Amino acid sequence: MGAAILALLSRHALAIGLAATVAMTALSAWHLRSQRDAARAEAAVASRTAEANAAALTQATAEHARHIAALTAEAERARAQAARLGANLEALRRDPSHATGAAPVLRDAVERLRAGRTAGDPAAAAPSP
Repeated sequence: MGAAILALLSRHALAIGLAATVAMTALSAWHLRSQRDAARAEAAVASRTAEANAAALTQATAEHARHIAALTAEAERARAQAARLGANLEALRRDPSHATGAAPVLRDAVERLRAGRTAGDPAAAAPSP
């Protein structure tokens, strides 16, 4: 039985070898094609993720810029209010006749200013000497 199989294989060895080569070539081509397709799919996902991240970064940068502008404007308003309060205090020091009626108003304004500073910077809220 074994001799018959060997005789059959030896007679058709070239055909079997060619069929095996064709089958291996087709299998290799299919494998490489599937790897290429998988790599393309991964590249597409990575590209979409990168685009989404870039859009999120752009939006966060714009929002950050708006916050900075709002904080800068608020700081300018606080500086202007402090300058007005300082000028009012100096005017009261020069003319004490207005101090009696203006003292509670000025005290309330100073307390509001301190409260605003306390929210942003505890060190700035320390009482003035």
